[in-house]
Amino acid sequence: MDVNQNNIDANNAKVTVKVTPEDYEAQVKKILVDYQKKANMPGFRPGKVPFGMVKKMYGNSVLAEEINKVLMDGLYKHINDNKLAVLGNPMPNEEEGNKIDIENDTTFEFSYDLGLSPEFDINLSEKDKYNFYNITIDDDLIKKYTKDIAKRYGKVEEAEATIDTDMISGEFKELNDDGSVKEGGISHTSTIAIEYIEDKKAQKTLIGLKKDDTLTVDPVKLSKGTADLAAMLNVSKAKAENIKGKYSVSIKHIYRMAPAEVNQELFDKAFGEGTVKTTEEFETRISEELTKALSEDADKFLKKEVADALMGKLKLELPDAFLKRWLMETNKDNDKLTPETLVEEYPEYAKGLRWTLIENKLVENNGIKIEPEEAENKAKELFKMQMSQYGYPEVSDEQLTEAAKNILGKEEDAKRIYDDLMDKKMVTFFKDTLTLKEKEVSFDEFVKLASGKPAKGKVMEALGNLVKF
Repeated sequence: MDVNQNNIDANNAKVTVKVTPEDYEAQVKKILVDYQKKANMPGFRPGKVPFGMVKKMYGNSVLAEEINKVLMDGLYKHINDNKLAVLGNPMPNEEEGNKIDIENDTTFEFSYDLGLSPEFDINLSEKDKYNFYNITIDDDLIKKYTKDIAKRYGKVEEAEATIDTDMISGEFKELNDDGSVKEGGISHTSTIAIEYIEDKKAQKTLIGLKKDDTLTVDPVKLSKGTADLAAMLNVSKAKAENIKGKYSVSIKHIYRMAPAEVNQELFDKAFGEGTVKTTEEFETRISEELTKALSEDADKFLKKEVADALMGKLKLELPDAFLKRWLMETNKDNDKLTPETLVEEYPEYAKGLRWTLIENKLVENNGIKIEPEEAENKAKELFKMQMSQYGYPEVSDEQLTEAAKNILGKEEDAKRIYDDLMDKKMVTFFKDTLTLKEKEVSFDEFVKLASGKPAKGKVMEALGNLVKF
């Protein structure tokens, strides 16, 4: 076997693998002889079918399978022996096609494209300085959270006319320029939370409406962005990018949340029966929950700040064309990934990949790792919390061990646990390594820092969801 690599640039390479008879003949013959021993055909005793007949029947399929095995073994041996950091998987070269003629050829040549990870190194120390924000929990924040809990355990009622905190269910219909309903146009019934509409003029037009009222709107001004608009009109993100013009919306329902009274019944629903007995205890529990949630958000924000700074400093180049082709090929059965959506979503994918490469380098350079025992303990903790929510606070060690084994046996659940543990280890590493200047900020100030927008709406919708990569 002959394997050659041609580096096209720093991030792309072509590997050519030549497979000769010496690489496959002996194994092909061995497999066919084994087939012959097991063959059972009319007119022949078991194991006495002529080899030529067996070869004629199975030879090409066995040959093709063995060539593919030899090819893959040689390709990945080359990658491993040369310690190539590949992104995605090798892809057949489009120009050369890798077509083979089993009937007539004996030597076969294949070409594969490789996407290569950029080469870089990174070290952090106390010379690297960042801000760390401690979020102040004041009476106003506790009041906001109390209102949020009261809403959470309140009742949804239908209202006569809309106010700024209502939700409406309305049927959207695409219109022509003359205001008539467009034949074959977009039509979808969706729910809108009036208080979260950022365009104040558009928000005002939805106040004071009654059931069965119809008005003309610009749906772009009622949404928070492309993804929200796509969900509201039930179209793809790519199509939502090009939404223009007016739509009619007919009000089908008006929903209003009537908050629960702040009393013992609410205390029991929120924290368990008899756990909290006074308003003071209730506010203390709220303060504890806020402290935990906001501390986690402060940690997330630190990680995001470090990640953004490192990605901006390193400016890692990726084999973009190769990765786009690889993503389309590996998701060809996914109807949601189209060339249009790929163009839209690739920048976020590339950003996430760059951070993964940087994080992996930091993990490697600093010996950061997750022990199996840590993952098991985390799984036990999650199971115990789940059982407590169902009213089973006491769980035996045997049950915990078995539950942890089951959780970690599921790939998606295990990945979530390991990712969460790694996030915490990275934050700990940053806190131990970097020079952090602590700053006291209010909740509203932190929301503005983390999201770039003033704080508004439900407190709990902000907690745990402020900081995203």
